[in-house]
Amino acid sequence: MTPPHRPEPPPRQLASVPGPVEIWWRRTNTLSPGRGRTLLRDAIATRYHLPTSHVTIDQDDRGNPTPLPVDGLPPLQLTAAHCAFIALAGFTADTGLDIGVDIEMLSGPPDPALLRHALSSRERSFLTGQPAPIQRAAFLRLWTAKEAVAKAIGWPLLRALVDVEITLHPQLGLHRLAENTTPRDWRLSAIQLPGLPHTITLALHGRRVL
Repeated sequence: MTPPHRPEPPPRQLASVPGPVEIWWRRTNTLSPGRGRTLLRDAIATRYHLPTSHVTIDQDDRGNPTPLPVDGLPPLQLTAAHCAFIALAGFTADTGLDIGVDIEMLSGPPDPALLRHALSSRERSFLTGQPAPIQRAAFLRLWTAKEAVAKAIGWPLLRALVDVEITLHPQLGLHRLAENTTPRDWRLSAIQLPGLPHTITLALHGRRVL
């Protein structure tokens, strides 16, 4: 017998998020690949007091989620991510901003082969120079920052692994974007979910992010 469908819990908004962005999250009941976009729909409906049936999440020409126009809903920039049963959704009504978010978790140290393919030589040098107990956390911050930047500008992850270079010291930031070694108007921020160990990075790009 097929088990009964359990409705998803209501989305929860994070109280403190850098910049003019709202981040919502929930522990989902499914591992459906669309759980991030489903959360986007539910969070937007909650935020703007609309029925969920009135909110449709489409895809723009860069592959990013975008809402179809509907009365009562302003133009929004969207992003979403998920890791196992945790889903995240972010949006802003500031259409001058590009936004991206990523969430990851590892139960053990990253595989050396993954480090060779996922990080630049500069990033690997920084990582291997850190004490072993914090290398996993540093790797996850690098990875989620790369993916958040990729989502903000509509790049595939494989390109981001090569063309997005992150710095963690003296603070989290974007060091290189393809051939551009002085990328401007970027803000990368670490986010924490209450009571959960996941690593989350939010990327904002626009003239008003600082």
